[in-house]
Amino acid sequence: MSEPAFRPLRFADLTLVSHWQRRPHVARWWREPGDLASITTRYSPTIDGRDPTEVFIVEFEGEKIGLIQRYLLDDNQDWAAALGIRNGAGIDYFIGKETMLGKGLGAQAIARFAQDTFVRYPGIALVVAVPQQDNVASWRALEKAGFQRLAAKRLESDDPSDAGPAYIYGLTRPAGGQL
Repeated sequence: MSEPAFRPLRFADLTLVSHWQRRPHVARWWREPGDLASITTRYSPTIDGRDPTEVFIVEFEGEKIGLIQRYLLDDNQDWAAALGIRNGAGIDYFIGKETMLGKGLGAQAIARFAQDTFVRYPGIALVVAVPQQDNVASWRALEKAGFQRLAAKRLESDDPSDAGPAYIYGLTRPAGGQL
């Protein structure tokens, strides 16, 4: 069976990302403006290397189906302090293509991306994701991917997608560093 794959976000993808972020199933949780100008402003620094966040398009069987990103918590001190976690990487994700929802692809993508993140950042001990408490599909996907619920908090953030009641999920680097 095929697995989700990842490739770096490109400028040519921004129209599709804009479309996805305006879809109700994404916009409900990814609470950022979805118009093309805002998407271009948001993602240009990552595409051209001015922002250390790494953003990828999720592909399945050659089809673009979503977006996933990672960042070092130590690069985002305020967020790391809000979570109470250091020495980790954070991930954010969504399946944008509605016909790909409910097929387990989110959990597969998260599991593989988390393992890729441990390889990319050999010094980190933990990969975290912070879904809103009401986002049942997201936290179930995390649990299927092997993440454990670490905490439930009401988070303060200047990012509206992150503010409010959330669950903090984590996946610890396997013992001995073996992946």
